[in-house]
Amino acid sequence: MRPILFVNGAVLAIISLPLLLIEMLNTGADLPFVKAFAFIIFIGLGLMLASRGGTIRFTHKQTFVLTASIWVSLVVAAALPFWMWGMPLADAVFEATSGITTTGATVLVGLDQLPHSILMWRAFLQWLGGIGIVVTAIAMLPFLGIGGMQLFRTESSEASEKELPSAAKLASTTLYVYVALTVLCAFAYLFEGMTVFDAAAHALTTVATGGFSTHDASIGYFNNPVIYWTCILFMFLGSIPFLWYIKVIRKQQFGSEQLKIYIIGLVLIIGTLTFWLLNEKETTFSDALLLATFSVVSVVTTSGFAISDYSAWGSFPAMLFFFLIFVGGCTGSTSGGIKIMRFIVSLKMIRLIMRRQIYPNGVFAETYEGKKISYDVYGGVASFVFVFVATFVVFTFILMPFGLDFETAISASAAAIANVGPGIGELIGPAGNYSTLQAPVKWILSLEMILGRLEVFTLLIFLTPRFWRN
Repeated sequence: MRPILFVNGAVLAIISLPLLLIEMLNTGADLPFVKAFAFIIFIGLGLMLASRGGTIRFTHKQTFVLTASIWVSLVVAAALPFWMWGMPLADAVFEATSGITTTGATVLVGLDQLPHSILMWRAFLQWLGGIGIVVTAIAMLPFLGIGGMQLFRTESSEASEKELPSAAKLASTTLYVYVALTVLCAFAYLFEGMTVFDAAAHALTTVATGGFSTHDASIGYFNNPVIYWTCILFMFLGSIPFLWYIKVIRKQQFGSEQLKIYIIGLVLIIGTLTFWLLNEKETTFSDALLLATFSVVSVVTTSGFAISDYSAWGSFPAMLFFFLIFVGGCTGSTSGGIKIMRFIVSLKMIRLIMRRQIYPNGVFAETYEGKKISYDVYGGVASFVFVFVATFVVFTFILMPFGLDFETAISASAAAIANVGPGIGELIGPAGNYSTLQAPVKWILSLEMILGRLEVFTLLIFLTPRFWRN
């Protein structure tokens, strides 16, 4: 456990530093951020000192423990400022979990009147969670073989590939791209009329595809179509593979099967919904296109921003958005959900099975991004999709005894496991929030958000006795 404790301590020490800067935005009652800083850095440095010494190397099992423990440690540390500010413990943990997993579900109301320090901490958590998700997805999960992620291994796990010289270089280059996108987004918002605070906070959550806003009306508060289209652009840019950015920068390679299918799918869905709005609602083409594009991109990228309550549009849009909650963006991005890569591999697996049924003696092979898809990848994807859906169903049944109606329970479970945030319906839809839910429900959804963000298997594997055997 020594290397795991050391890395956890280092992560806690690093996350404590922004607390002092955020406190300067608006000193709240009893200086909650200063207290949280003192506690977190004490624990972080203590873990580092107690476990220092020797070379840090990780076995396969230690990588599982490290990945899960870091996310749990971050949630606990992130909840401290909320709790010390005065939020109930269940609410503080829920808000922190939603932030660090970039889910975007919130229990806070009256955002327009809240201290800027609280609003910026929420935004920073989503930004931090966004880069953490990307690094975890493309630098750690491939080594664990989770749900087909082994397709994204780089030189650190397969010497035949020469994307980048090491996982550390991969992570640092990803961070540069992430910061650049955030800065560009902030300047765009600022140029379009947002205040410096609003531009910074919304840039942090837009690129992270998180969805936390500084206003109760979400980004619809600004009532500015230019801001809406800017938000659409950067939500999309945050939902495409960061490895694609690296390939473009280093090798000027623009081709990507996943990105191509992703764009085609978005265009078809947006076109369908725009046509439906024109026929069913009294609206212009430009308004219909904006509403359809913003809502679809927000849900598919699992951002959760809103400019309209799409759950009140009618049965067809409500059903469409419910299924879109599960889709997610591209693998290796800040988005949640099942993700496009797994849908592509699943379809190719179905096609392979059908070909073999028709031609039993034939030899067939499917490829993805120029690589032959192995049976391990097929098995990983199929297992992931099954466990993902099964987890969603189980949590739906767990939620229902707490007095939730079926629509609220099923959409809350879907929004949590896919890290989308807003669900369907009046209570937790785009026009509502999670503040009225019982404390046990918030604890359950917090666990489900972490499960969804860690690709389910990373936590479930700890329940198997075989994992703990030498």
